[in-house]
Amino acid sequence: MQASNTETARAVVTNPDHFHSRPTIIACAWEILMAERGKRVDLNRLGRPAHIVETKALNQVLADFDCRAERLRERIRHHVAQTSGGDAA
Repeated sequence: MQASNTETARAVVTNPDHFHSRPTIIACAWEILMAERGKRVDLNRLGRPAHIVETKALNQVLADFDCRAERLRERIRHHVAQTSGGDAA
């Protein structure tokens, strides 16, 4: 079964993280959804998307580790320095 234009447009508009680099697709999807409501959209007056899209890292654990890595290294160096008499590399 093939998806209707409205379903496809809704999928585009509700997933801006997948389509944020293609504003023409988002504009067309917006026009389809507004037409479904009986509203007209003048694409010439429709500005660039103004929403902020933040995509998540593929591996959230690695991203979290990267944020904490320097602090962890400092704590390890401090601990090694205390246990080895202060001559840590």
